[in-house]
Amino acid sequence: MSPTRDRAVMKLDLNAAWDQAVRLIAANREVMLVLGGVFFFLPYVLFLLLAPMPDFAAVAGPSGENTPALRSAMSGFLADYWWAILLLTLVQTLGAIAVMAVIGDPTRPTVRAAMQRGAAYLLPNFGAQLLTSLAAMLVLFVALFVGKLSGSKPVIATLSVFSLPVIIWLLTRLSLSGAAIAIELLANPLTALRRSWRLTAGNGLRLVAFYLLLFLAFFVILQVLGLIVGVFTALPGAEIAHVLGALLSGVIYAVLILIGYAVLASVHRQLARAERVSVPVSHEA
Repeated sequence: MSPTRDRAVMKLDLNAAWDQAVRLIAANREVMLVLGGVFFFLPYVLFLLLAPMPDFAAVAGPSGENTPALRSAMSGFLADYWWAILLLTLVQTLGAIAVMAVIGDPTRPTVRAAMQRGAAYLLPNFGAQLLTSLAAMLVLFVALFVGKLSGSKPVIATLSVFSLPVIIWLLTRLSLSGAAIAIELLANPLTALRRSWRLTAGNGLRLVAFYLLLFLAFFVILQVLGLIVGVFTALPGAEIAHVLGALLSGVIYAVLILIGYAVLASVHRQLARAERVSVPVSHEA
């Protein structure tokens, strides 16, 4: 049986992927602490302190629906702090490459080597994520376009709802592009997207379920820890409370995002091993 066919019938072991991610985080905890602090904790805390978000919930509708006031608040925030959002995105994209390189590369690169890899592959990874977002937007645009051609609001609403699982499935199939760039050193975003598509073949629905379970777990954790952060932000002294809330939020955010990238690297590692190919060490155009 050929390697490609052997990989196609292999089913991802989700428990093994999670256990491996936890083990790899523990084995590289010193490096992960440094990378998490430099690329996720500190930038996120600075963003919260220097670009405070408006209270969007206060200007939304009773059930959180979109209102003119909400749109105005969001557009105003983006107009004032677009540069901060872009800078935060670039810094964290660099950090994502470094983290997945440490977790997924069997050579276990040092902090310096991981950071250098992050800088070298920042633009390819950013390009791959941009193309992924455009693909998801295209699915939604097609659904809305077809709905508008029908001239029926119920049809538009139905197609919009049914486009959501398609988008989730598409994002899942392309979710390993960043790991492919960080670990296999793929310098072409399209090559990385194709690589993710091949690796996830036959495991799309399993990965969707896995990611949804992780998302739900993270959501519950955030809700519980958000109550703790709320206690600190309600303390007397607005400035001190704001700083304490930002620090706690930064810790929570950094921990969860490190776990998320470790899981992606672990999934890539398992599927790449099943495909019986060696991880390239040279750049691919």
